[in-house]
Amino acid sequence: MRYLFILIISLNFLSGQSSTWDIIQDTVWTPKCVMCHDHGLYFAEQSGLILAEDVAYEELINIVPTNIFAAEDGLELVGTDGITSIYSSFLWEKINANNYEHFYEDHPEYGSLMPLGMEFLTNGELEFIRQWIIAGAPETGVVVDESLLEDTTIFEIPEFEPLPLPENGVQFHLGPFEVPPQFERELFYYTEIDTQGILFVNRIETALAPGSHHFIVYTYDDDLPFQLPELNIIRDLRYPDGSYNQYVLYYMAYQKFITGTQTRFFDYRLPEGVALRIDPSFGFDLNIHYANYSNDVIIGDVYNNYHFVDSTDVDHIGKILQLNNNDIVLPPGEVMTLNKTFWMFAEFGEIISIFQLFSHAHKHNTEFKVFRRSQSDPYYKELIYLALDWDHPPIIEYDPPMVFHEGDGLELEATFYNDTDEEINFGLLSTDEMMILFGLYYEGENLA
Repeated sequence: MRYLFILIISLNFLSGQSSTWDIIQDTVWTPKCVMCHDHGLYFAEQSGLILAEDVAYEELINIVPTNIFAAEDGLELVGTDGITSIYSSFLWEKINANNYEHFYEDHPEYGSLMPLGMEFLTNGELEFIRQWIIAGAPETGVVVDESLLEDTTIFEIPEFEPLPLPENGVQFHLGPFEVPPQFERELFYYTEIDTQGILFVNRIETALAPGSHHFIVYTYDDDLPFQLPELNIIRDLRYPDGSYNQYVLYYMAYQKFITGTQTRFFDYRLPEGVALRIDPSFGFDLNIHYANYSNDVIIGDVYNNYHFVDSTDVDHIGKILQLNNNDIVLPPGEVMTLNKTFWMFAEFGEIISIFQLFSHAHKHNTEFKVFRRSQSDPYYKELIYLALDWDHPPIIEYDPPMVFHEGDGLELEATFYNDTDEEINFGLLSTDEMMILFGLYYEGENLA
């Protein structure tokens, strides 16, 4: 009788809740996912998933993922077989931040953890969804205790560790080095490798110690009017008093971007048949930026791996897309939105296929959008990229690539909040601002 009483009390308690599915929709999908996975948005079309309230359940249940690797692994977005569906759920793979290392080490072809450009889901939200899947993922009824959502802790990225050496490639290591308190240390380190032939790179790995703002690998070409930088010597961009080292600035004007990231742990594979073409004869200038506004010294460190592929496996050369708006004037105490449109034929002179994009801005940036535009239709404005966290902008892959013909363009739209009493302009410090879109593309529109 006592157990029956407890059961009745438990059922009465649960019956006072909204349905478990409705809670997931209202607390997770709508506020954290629909901004990308809504009707008519590029992200929804690319991923094959709409999470708007009117269709979300049908879009998820017993659906094979559009990611071909997940489909080949036998996954479905969400199954209805109870606990076994946890192990076959692509949705769970994509949102389970606590399985970070497994996701990126074992399944890099699955893309990025979600939601993109935002904090991971809370541990309470994850457990709530996990138990819903275990309960058979019903659309109606209460099958999970809503109090789980009271756990608002969020997974933190694991400790920094050196990357293993690539089997066929090269590893760059810069550090460890000290970053003084209340200081932004940005430095360059020019190095060379003993291979003189052209290199083809189809995978890039980077691991950064905490506190990093960015890591970039540059090179040079024949336009450099003076000798290459001194070999294997750290060159600080700023002196301890904050003033700029003009010698370092001179070289920055001639640097050629190869790869870069703001993500602490980065593992990117170019599409099959595509590789970066790198001439090592001009060396590699490693650039690392740390912003330390604490009262303690922090330690900077970075490992970067380039994985090589044979030239016979390359059908298209991946090239760097970099679109800058340096005309930045942000009045004190105001919110400003800046827009700049780039027409692809004017920039590149031919048809291009873009397969990766990521933004770069500084700490006053609150939102960075990229729209696809057309000169033949001034009303056409399709959102194809969104970043809501300046320090962790998502790196978005486009499969299939976006093809840009004559008359096609990209509009950059960045919103900034200047919460200081000084005007803010373009600059190299994280307290200055930038508005840059990086990406990768190849010429033409068809892979061989």
